Amino acid sequence: MRKGSRRNDWTVAEEQFLIANAGKMPKRDICQMLKRSSASVKMKAAALRKKGVDVCLRHYRPTMEPCPSCGRPSATIDRTGMCEPCRRRDQLAGIHARIADLMPLLPPEERDLYERTEAKTESRADPLPAPPDTSGMTAYRRAHAEEAWAIAVEACVSGNLRREVKAAQKRKERIEKKTNQ
Repeated sequence: MRKGSRRNDWTVAEEQFLIANAGKMPKRDICQMLKRSSASVKMKAAALRKKGVDVCLRHYRPTMEPCPSCGRPSATIDRTGMCEPCRRRDQLAGIHARIADLMPLLPPEERDLYERTEAKTESRADPLPAPPDTSGMTAYRRAHAEEAWAIAVEACVSGNLRREVKAAQKRKERIEKKTNQ
């Protein structure tokens, strides 16, 4: 400390703010909120770690953004503004609507056969990945692991929907073939 400078001790409230927000918000924002320098915040975090308090200043910036259609965080938003699962659900709804339009065109015996057999068949769905065990992780590592899990879940849901869409397209093609004969 320089001679003649005023000492600015940390208050309990400032320490609690640092502990609560370290890793959840960027260090720059923490410094602005506490009106302290970056070096001061770093030194206080190091002192708290020596005391056994889990404080990490690394902040994870998420790469996922919310889908305007469903509101879930997504890594696959395209130029239409929808995530892949939403696009697949819309595609599947369109195919089912087309099947519903074709059903009255089928002869009654064919319609009965369809309702007994094909309408009840479903595609095999892959199980969703298990959530990661984040106990003992820093806030940065926890956020990274949770985002990686969310991306894996989205990929799994997209794969399941893709399989459903293919099966529905095949059913629609078979019905179209029978109505054209």
